[in-house]
Amino acid sequence: MRFWSLRGDQGETVSYANARELQLTLLERRAADECPDTILFLEHDPVITRGRGLQFTGAPRPRHMPVPVALPPGIEFSESERGGDLTYHGPGQLVVYPIVKLDGSNPFAPHHDVTGFLRRFEQIFIDELASRGLNAEARENATGVWVGEKKVASIGIAVRKWVTYHGIAINVVNDLAPFSLISPCGFAPEVMARLSDLIPGFGTSAADWRTDLEHGLASRIEKDAKIERITLSEALR
Repeated sequence: MRFWSLRGDQGETVSYANARELQLTLLERRAADECPDTILFLEHDPVITRGRGLQFTGAPRPRHMPVPVALPPGIEFSESERGGDLTYHGPGQLVVYPIVKLDGSNPFAPHHDVTGFLRRFEQIFIDELASRGLNAEARENATGVWVGEKKVASIGIAVRKWVTYHGIAINVVNDLAPFSLISPCGFAPEVMARLSDLIPGFGTSAADWRTDLEHGLASRIEKDAKIERITLSEALR
């Protein structure tokens, strides 16, 4: 398994369209066994994305929440194949995309078990937060990872040819204001929280919050994981 800390060619962030292109390229390569499982860590340019629809809760609700009629300058909109509905991505939010073949080759990739993979993926982040003093949980009929009544991470994956893509977006030091433009996955914008507000000093006193969190998560997926810093152009070669 390889771990890539991805940067854009012109800066730290990567556009949603470019990240999707990379994921689809890696997905085809992984399905053909032309590359190993790959975990991508990145930050996106500001974007609101819409997935396949809201999670079923047993109560009547629309499939999709309304998209803003007009977005502020600098924020794009994109459709997505992932599960879930509207969410926001932007700088200061760590996004983790696992391009993993569900072939049973390791405990992180149970054979053709999408639900089992999703539960393992959630638990890695929950365990990492526990090591930092936060009691986080996943909730039935409420996608994402929660700390009390606050949602700190949004999860939405897709699977093609038994290879996973898309993933989890973790609010760390990002601006939460853009969530007020939408109803993130059917919830009130006020439920969204970030780690820098919940963990004293995190993201402000640390020299590099991203490296810190990337290494914490990677080591929970694979012991002694090595993370390679790579640009978008290098990753697409």
